[in-house]
Amino acid sequence: MFRRSVIPAVTTIALCTAVGSARAQGTDSTHASTKSVLQGVFTDEQAARGDAEHQANCTACHSTTNYSGAAFAKTWAGRTAFDLFDQLRTTMPEDNPGGLSAQQYTDIVAYIFKINGLPAGAEPLSTDPEALRLIRIEVKPDSQFVRGVRGRAAAPARTRASRLRPLYFPHAPVSSPATR
Repeated sequence: MFRRSVIPAVTTIALCTAVGSARAQGTDSTHASTKSVLQGVFTDEQAARGDAEHQANCTACHSTTNYSGAAFAKTWAGRTAFDLFDQLRTTMPEDNPGGLSAQQYTDIVAYIFKINGLPAGAEPLSTDPEALRLIRIEVKPDSQFVRGVRGRAAAPARTRASRLRPLYFPHAPVSSPATR
């Protein structure tokens, strides 16, 4: 009787160990395939096109201070390039959300990365949503606004979902940290 109850238990343990090992390997390969914006995920030419698109479609309502420097770091650090792309695509231009092409939105994202001092690379930022999901937005370590961003991101006992900040809405007034 003892032998019959041990065999299923051992089989279950072996199966769980194999599944856990496969999951760990899958997680590592997914994590290894992500890329940081600090590795140069757009080209200078793409950022220049994004500047032209920004001038044509955005400057009537926005200045670059709405999405650069500390405002950019606070809102976007820890998110993905897709999050920024999707935010722009679904809300901008305000009078015609989604009215630009995927390439135009991607070029504007490249421009936003450029004005935040992120390095350009050899390959342009892709318009593929899956490729954009694999690009982490990080701020340059030597930036003057990094200290405050790191402090918030390192808070203990928080889940990943609770660390994400609300999406950025450039038309909404931004209160200063002292009044929050």
